[in-house]
Amino acid sequence: MHPYQTLLVPLDPCGCAELVLVRAIELAEALSAGLVLLIVVNPPAGVHLGDPALGGTVRDGLRAEAESRLAELTALARPKVRQVDGVLRFGEVVPTVLAEAEAQGAGMIVMGTHGRTGLRRVLLGSVAESVIRQATVPVVVVHAPEGTADAPSRAWTQASAEADG
Repeated sequence: MHPYQTLLVPLDPCGCAELVLVRAIELAEALSAGLVLLIVVNPPAGVHLGDPALGGTVRDGLRAEAESRLAELTALARPKVRQVDGVLRFGEVVPTVLAEAEAQGAGMIVMGTHGRTGLRRVLLGSVAESVIRQATVPVVVVHAPEGTADAPSRAWTQASAEADG
């Protein structure tokens, strides 16, 4: 039995999720592995989910949108992969991905990157790079094509607007 029975696939709900999923499915088929699709919701700056006045409404909107997206992506993978599970978590992306990889016993992480460089990378950071540096399992990175990065979701945009007042 090889160590790649479970592949964790963190998906950006508004970026290159389909492309990453296609590559993850190819790997899962080749390895006879299962997939755990993960969406991590990290609320916009200024939105505190513990605040009952704003947090509950925002959390519900983000949850509904992420659950819908996760269901779509899981349905795309199910016909081709022996085992597909969808997981939704709230929190900081990098620590959540790393914790979920450990919790799921994932032998590999397959994730996308927007390939930012220069000032954009300094300002926005690189989730993929942080995961690669800290992961205890191999990480396969799928590069997003130009123009697929940073398209905010409807709930995300609404949450940011509400936080700004």
